Parts: sequence; structure tokens; C-alpha cells
Amino acid sequence: MNNTKNDSGKRSKALTALTLRIVVAVYICYLAFKIASEEDTSMSIVLCRVIGAVFMLAALSFAVYSLYTYRRDIREADIAEDTLNAMEDDAADNNTDDTDKE
Repeated sequence: MNNTKNDSGKRSKALTALTLRIVVAVYICYLAFKIASEEDTSMSIVLCRVIGAVFMLAALSFAVYSLYTYRRDIREADIAEDTLNAMEDDAADNNTDDTDKE
């Protein structure tokens, strides 16, 4: 049985960051394709293809980084049951301390 709960704010933030990063990676792929397939330029075709390949590699690397970061953020959003119990105990102790002072 899985005894974890999720921090929905952190999960939402991680998903938003992943979405934006994937959009950037797709745009870099688009630029790579446009550069590599350009024929009406004063640059050498070979140079265009090399630059396109570098951009494609950058896009792929950024996509992998994005997925790695997303998985890390999701793991951080998981709250173990032990941690929840400890947080509830701390909150109860703080409430008891506040009433003792009055």
C-alpha cells in the first residue's frame, strides 16, 4: 500500500514547468529543421546542416533535462505518511503551547 500524499501546488508547478520546457524544446527542433533545410542562403549547405544538427542535439538534451527535472519535482511533491503525522504532531504541540501561555 502506498502511504504517500501529494502536495498539489508543487505538482501543478512541476507540470507547468514541464509544459513550458517542452514547448521550448519543440521550438528549438523547429529552428533546427528550418536551419538544416535552408537552401536559399549564402551559407554552405554543409554548414547549415551542421548547425541544424547542433540545434537538434540541444533540443533533445533540453527535453531530457526537462523530463529529469519533472520527475525530481514530482518526487519532492510526494509527502510520506510519517511526515504528515509528524507535521500534525508539531501543529498539535504548537497549539498546546499557545494555550498554556494564555
